[in-house]
Parts: sequence; structure tokens; C-alpha cells
Amino acid sequence: SASASASALSESLLSDSDVWKSFDPSELGVGGTYGLGISAVVPRPIAVITTVSAVESKEEEKNGDVGHGHGNGNESVVNCAPFSYTGLVSHDPPMVCHGICLSSKGKKDTLVNIENTKQWVFNVMSMPWVEKANACAVECDSGTSEIDIAGLHTLPCENIAAPRVEEAMVSMECELDSIKEVFNDDGKHTTSIVFGRIVRYHVHTSVLAGDLDANRPIIDLEKMQFVGRAGGVTYFPAGEGKSLTMKRP
Repeated sequence: SASASASALSESLLSDSDVWKSFDPSELGVGGTYGLGISAVVPRPIAVITTVSAVESKEEEKNGDVGHGHGNGNESVVNCAPFSYTGLVSHDPPMVCHGICLSSKGKKDTLVNIENTKQWVFNVMSMPWVEKANACAVECDSGTSEIDIAGLHTLPCENIAAPRVEEAMVSMECELDSIKEVFNDDGKHTTSIVFGRIVRYHVHTSVLAGDLDANRPIIDLEKMQFVGRAGGVTYFPAGEGKSLTMKRP
């Protein structure tokens, strides 16, 4: 009967509600929203960002005045750090964004350098150098380069002074478009979201998909071996023969 069907439906909805839990961010606190957020929004692309502590001209860079190690007053220091609050936000023009959280000591070197120089490199993390990229998350003083600590190497960029990571099969030179400062309910500045316009791509030919139009390059998922970020300090290899290709409706 209609009554029996309605009763069954009601019981079904009640049963469903018992298996759901809802959380109020204001009750979870910062630690709770962090843990739930990074474990729910996965996988997140990881940008290993390289910046320099001061803008050098291309001529100064060619003369070797952009250094990796301790600054001596005559050279800038290369900073390198991974950020997973990252995304592609537009292709016309090509733009990316990164959420850079402040630490207990204030703004991180990456953010300070971006604010000062208006430029950076988005180096895309992949499996062959994931451990070295992770090593760049170490906390060190502003005069020390994570490039040296991690045992990485750099190559010069074409449009900006900051170098790119040689181990990265895909790198994007970025120029600052805007910065959105985020404040918590207490009015404290907790995060800065930087928006950058891509002004140059660098792609190793070994990760390009074959037989493509030269003006429509595509990165091959399996060749690239991308690595994203999941909950905790967990990395998420993409592809591995499990990609699912679908037709757009």
C-alpha cells in the first residue's frame, strides 16, 4: 500500500542519516579542519616553488650572481619549497594559484620572495624526485637554499630571474597577478593566496605525448609519473595504469 511504501521510505531515510556525520568547522578548530581538509580534498597537485630573495637582471644571472647557498650581499638565494594548496585556475590567460600559509614565525621565504620579486617557478613534482622534493620542506634560515640540502640542481629560466629545478620534467615560469590575504575569525592573517600568470613552459620531451600538433602539446600521464598530495604526509602517485578515460557528455 501507499502507506506501507511511505513507511519503508521513512525508515530508509532514517537509516541513511545514521551513517552520516556532519562537522561544524568552528567546533573542529584549526587542527581539525586541517586534518579533514587535506584528507578530503585529494589528490592535490604539488608545486615545488623556486624563488629568489632578490630580482637579478638576466645579465647578472649569466654572470653567476644568483647563488644557491648563503647570501653574501652580492647574490640572491634560491628558495625551494613544496606547496599542495595549488591549482590551475585559468587557461585564457594561463594562470595558477598557491595558498601559502603563514607559520608561527610569520611569512615564509617563498611568500616574501614572491611579494618582493613578483615572480616564481612552478616545478611539477613527479616520482623520480619525490624524496628530494619532500626534503625541501625542511625549515631552515633564509640564507640557506633547500636546493643544496635536497641535492637538487637548477637550470636558468628565460623570462624571470628565479631558476627552475632540473629534475622537474615540467616547469612553469610565473609572474605575479595578485595576492589575496586570508584572515581567520579573530582577524589574524593566516594565508596568502598568490595568483600567477604563466609566461613560459618548460617540458622535457620524454614526457610529451607523441604524434601531436606542435601547437597543442600534452603531457603523457604515465610518462610523467605525477605525484599529488593526500592526507597526512602522504603522496599520491597518479596514473600507474589506472587512468580512466571518459567521453564528455
